[in-house]
Amino acid sequence: MPQELRDIEPFYGWLHFYSHDRDPYSPFHEVEHNLFQYDRSINAIPAHPLWDDIASESLLVKILYVHYGQGYAIIELFGEWNDLYDNDFKLLSENCLTYLVDRGVDKFILICENVFHAYLDADDYYQAMWEELDHGWICALRLREEVREEMTQYGIDAYFYWNDTLDELRWRQVRPQELYALVSDCIDRKLLP
Repeated sequence: MPQELRDIEPFYGWLHFYSHDRDPYSPFHEVEHNLFQYDRSINAIPAHPLWDDIASESLLVKILYVHYGQGYAIIELFGEWNDLYDNDFKLLSENCLTYLVDRGVDKFILICENVFHAYLDADDYYQAMWEELDHGWICALRLREEVREEMTQYGIDAYFYWNDTLDELRWRQVRPQELYALVSDCIDRKLLP
């Protein structure tokens, strides 16, 4: 890993656009973060306290932006995507995504550059979420090559959209609305007959 886990912070450049404490629909609305105590961890290794816990031992999240009117959310992931031991996608779905889906969000951009490993197992949670999204989608942005290969090996890649051009995008340098427009445009062009 490039640096200590506790030093990797969630992106905070969009706080003037969105913060979970101002969003009563966020699953993390009332979560408080103590910047003086490492109370979050990945596999028992302390992680930066600004990440949010989804009840997984190996994966933390941060909702960076939600636009309920247009039905999309941008979420940063951190740690290991481990379905073998923790059922991480199930936990992500139940403890984060479903809250947003219930409020009309059906398009998700998952920023995965800080997902260091994936241990996947083919199960029904991916199919269930796909069906729940109806006409929506999930884009996995900036997947590491080994994570992408694992997803492809287990057939999980069928439930996600990714694109090499988008992966090269300097997403931190655009506004969330611009990132959504770029991703949505790529997906719309792919879906056209």
